Amino acid sequence: MACEPQMDPGGAAGPLPTSSPGWSPLPAGSPPGWGQELRSGQVLTVLRIDNTCAPISFDLGAAEEQLQTWGIQVPADQYRSLAESALLEPQVRRYIIYNSRPMRLAFAVVFYVVVWANIYSTSQMFALGNHWAGVLLVTLAATSLTLTLVLIFERHQRKANTNTDLRLAAVNGALLRHRVLLGVTDTVEGCQSVIQLWFVYFDLETCVQFLSDHIREMKMRQESLLRSRLSQLCVVMETGVSPTADEGPENLLEETPLLPDRPGSTEKPLLQTELRQLVPEAEPEEMAQQLLAVFGGYYIRLLVTSQLPQALGTRHMDSPRIPCPCQLIEAYILGTGCCPFLTR
Repeated sequence: MACEPQMDPGGAAGPLPTSSPGWSPLPAGSPPGWGQELRSGQVLTVLRIDNTCAPISFDLGAAEEQLQTWGIQVPADQYRSLAESALLEPQVRRYIIYNSRPMRLAFAVVFYVVVWANIYSTSQMFALGNHWAGVLLVTLAATSLTLTLVLIFERHQRKANTNTDLRLAAVNGALLRHRVLLGVTDTVEGCQSVIQLWFVYFDLETCVQFLSDHIREMKMRQESLLRSRLSQLCVVMETGVSPTADEGPENLLEETPLLPDRPGSTEKPLLQTELRQLVPEAEPEEMAQQLLAVFGGYYIRLLVTSQLPQALGTRHMDSPRIPCPCQLIEAYILGTGCCPFLTR
């Protein structure tokens, strides 16, 4: 089975003002993509890897070359370890497989069969199972419950996922200054589970400025609401603890085992669970950048899968019905929709 990473080029370029900083006319003979103007939300390249292979790694060198054709210089060593440690750990890869659409569909089919069999067997107690109307009612009931389950699955997919989307916070924080955001999706090609890593262009200077002003205003007028929203943006972390680090001589004597350790015995490391806040208290501009880094992967996933909530107007996007990142964060992260859009 072939396990080589694949790369797809990005879509067609769109208009960007020629006065945009960091971009200038390029000489003749430049590679494809040079000189073409970029727009926020444009897909630059997509890396695909087979999630069922081991060992596995992203071909970030090829992505670096593809980005250079667009005039974006991002050395892969600046984000390689961050991206691979975030997405390629075995437990994360297993989670992506079990949380994929085919697995949810298979679970829905099994759920339908089990529910139908249970309702039908129950209807036998009331002499309704052999009548065609009773069988029809059983089928309708099982179908309704299964559709409800599917809708719950779909609603769950529209939330920010701490196991995939939010794990890209560190790498997106490193790529913000390069005007690139990463997002991850999964798909099935044949019988293989495929992880897709999306590189999308975004000039977030205006979004950072808007969020900074919004956070500054909330600190002055709605500080309690801001603290409440930020306190819900947290993850549970497990860290190793040394049992003798903070103990004095007396405690060490009390905790000393009466019998010596066996030669072949190995002690399990002690783990300490702590709640870490994703966006700590800081200057408004730093908090705005952190919010964009934390929820950048979530925004990109919704963007490339066409799941973004429609907006009546946009601030920093070309499409009038696609919200920009600062709109999504303002409405659903810092606003009243904070909790439903974050899943553990």
